[in-house]
Amino acid sequence: METIAIGGKNFQVEEMQIDQQELLFYIDNPRVYSALRENGNENPTQYEIETKIRSMEHVKELRYQIEQNGGLIEALIVVKKDNDYIVLEGNSRLAAYRILADNDPVKWKQVRCNVLPNTITEAEIFTLIGTLHLVKKKDWTKYEQAAYVYRQQKASGLPITTLAKNVGLSPATVKRYIEVYEFMKESKDNIQPHWNFYEQYVTNSGIKKYRGTYPEMDKEIVSQIKLGKIKRAEDIRDKLGKIAKSPDKTASKIMRDIIDGNNSLDQGFARFEATGKSGNSYKKIKEFRDLMTDSEFLKSVKREASGNKATSLELKKINKAISKLLREIGEE
Repeated sequence: METIAIGGKNFQVEEMQIDQQELLFYIDNPRVYSALRENGNENPTQYEIETKIRSMEHVKELRYQIEQNGGLIEALIVVKKDNDYIVLEGNSRLAAYRILADNDPVKWKQVRCNVLPNTITEAEIFTLIGTLHLVKKKDWTKYEQAAYVYRQQKASGLPITTLAKNVGLSPATVKRYIEVYEFMKESKDNIQPHWNFYEQYVTNSGIKKYRGTYPEMDKEIVSQIKLGKIKRAEDIRDKLGKIAKSPDKTASKIMRDIIDGNNSLDQGFARFEATGKSGNSYKKIKEFRDLMTDSEFLKSVKREASGNKATSLELKKINKAISKLLREIGEE
């Protein structure tokens, strides 16, 4: 018998040819879990799962690959629970097999499976599937990965560090997945493409500061995302995040207008750009001004400048350059 290593433990698997009609799709398969539940379907049937997987583009490609090869290159990984054979790994291949069986039920009746012992635990199943799809293949979207990790954390109650270790992800990644997915769940937004928007929103340090001060901000930004008023996920970082990180009082006022719904993000950022404080040059100038008004720094400069012509010369050059720049932009 072959063995499969799961979480440092070896499991013997029995290779069998099983009638594909006897196999059940894994109900927690992330590839369809979220898609089927977008319309509020919390308990999809096997028929609904199969129909959804069959419609996916990659399954149609798999169908041709399996047909050209004359069968599976890689066996399905199956576990027998009670009297049911559940496909843990290879749900897309099973759907492709059934598409082939529609035209030739005899040729595509049997499918090659590696059957795990029924002693395998749910935690070990999580480790197996998570290792394959979160680390090795990485063929799930981030939303699907996060949803799977979130469900497993809620079901097992395991600490984040343990979950991360089980599947080979960093604790920081698992923490981020759970935090962002939980926010989407609380916001009642299960649209997969919105994941990138919320990931930028929840993890941005400047935005976090405002969220802590103004709890109503979440509701407004979620509404703008759902209604499509925020066009790109990058706008959360490049527009909202940039305004939020600015220490300027005008930026704070713009943020309040966005939070209160008086301005859309685009309108707010247009105002911010008009202040001339959105570019990197402003940031550097502001940092320089902060340095030149720092009392401790100025004391050290005065000490060094005393009897040091080089320091005095540099200060004169700075003064000359600033005066020239002000003249050129019409401010002097």
